[in-house]
Amino acid sequence: MAIVLPDADFGGDFDEEAHDRDEFHIEQLVNEFVDEPPVRHDLYPESDNDENGDGPEPVHTHIRRGDGHLYDKQTFFSGVAFKEAVTDYVLRTGNNLKQYRYDKDKIGFMCVGCNGDDGSRCEWKVYAAILPSDNMWRIRKFNDKHSCIPNGECEMFKVPHIARLFLDKIRDNPEYFMPMKMEEIIKERRKISVSRHQCQAARNKALIWIEKEYDQQFA
Repeated sequence: MAIVLPDADFGGDFDEEAHDRDEFHIEQLVNEFVDEPPVRHDLYPESDNDENGDGPEPVHTHIRRGDGHLYDKQTFFSGVAFKEAVTDYVLRTGNNLKQYRYDKDKIGFMCVGCNGDDGSRCEWKVYAAILPSDNMWRIRKFNDKHSCIPNGECEMFKVPHIARLFLDKIRDNPEYFMPMKMEEIIKERRKISVSRHQCQAARNKALIWIEKEYDQQFA
């Protein structure tokens, strides 16, 4: 960490006492310096909402990513956070979901899995929106009953989602998490079918994101 001191006045007498104060100040700054933690992608910042229970209903905020559960009235910091939570739900359940509605203030997902008997569509559906009277994104409608059986297909699990899933892993061990290993992990642990080509594209995208992070930190 570079510390810049004010320009010295070389035209006047040397102030030994001021010099000692500067040296002490520098040493203090160095001792108190704490390097920034590495950027991780499974956390959201703490909510600014009042949690004292005075509101009309309790607010449950999805702080940490990865549990894969959704529930009625669940809140999110943004539409992106809601979409990531739905992706986590897909990774947990393996159901084939598809986004059916997207606006700046509302997003909806539906299940496109078919029933084995009559071929009818599953009725699972989730809808979240942010309203003028509510400064948080919130699940407004949620039908949590599936009538289909997961078959490994998932339309919404695309290259960016795979890249986000493996981003921190690739950052920590890029030589291990190659496309073949990524494909194997997704099929074994998530029961979702992906192609080798998708995993290759996702790995390349993750490496680009990591490089940009380094550039931003140096800047």
